[in-house]
Amino acid sequence: MAKRDMEEAETKRFIEQQKRKKLEEEMEKKRMLEQLARDKEERFGKKFDVNQQVKKEPTPIENVKYYTDAIIKLYPTFRCGTQSKDCLNLIKIAVGNILKNKDEEKFRKLKMTNPNVQERLVKIPLSLKLLKNLGFVESGEFNVLEKVDEALLKESFEYLEQALAKLNNN
Repeated sequence: MAKRDMEEAETKRFIEQQKRKKLEEEMEKKRMLEQLARDKEERFGKKFDVNQQVKKEPTPIENVKYYTDAIIKLYPTFRCGTQSKDCLNLIKIAVGNILKNKDEEKFRKLKMTNPNVQERLVKIPLSLKLLKNLGFVESGEFNVLEKVDEALLKESFEYLEQALAKLNNN
């Protein structure tokens, strides 16, 4: 229980750290854009709208990569054993099965009450976010991939393979 609380606290700290880092980057970007606007106004006599920049939402593959990396950082082998490897390997196997059998519905379902899934995925909250970005949707006791985005799944599979290879080499 204490270990789980500690892991949850560390996950929250990591997420807060990432939010602070992102906020600092946005502030720096805004400052630079304002400086650019002043320079442009001096040179050309035209106004430059700093708020014209469109805020870009991360793509699902960027989120998959982010959550994969976060799982590896938050559940290192020296402290958590093979927990991150097992989690990512299970996701990789599920994605691989979907890619091989796109038309079979049984491969697009993960039974969340399955003890193996409970042990490897549910214990790591970020893995559920990773699944969500792959397109899985909660449906009762299952997480179901309703729409197969083959390009996303292929790129995710390759990234998961690379991440697991790095983990196995360490």
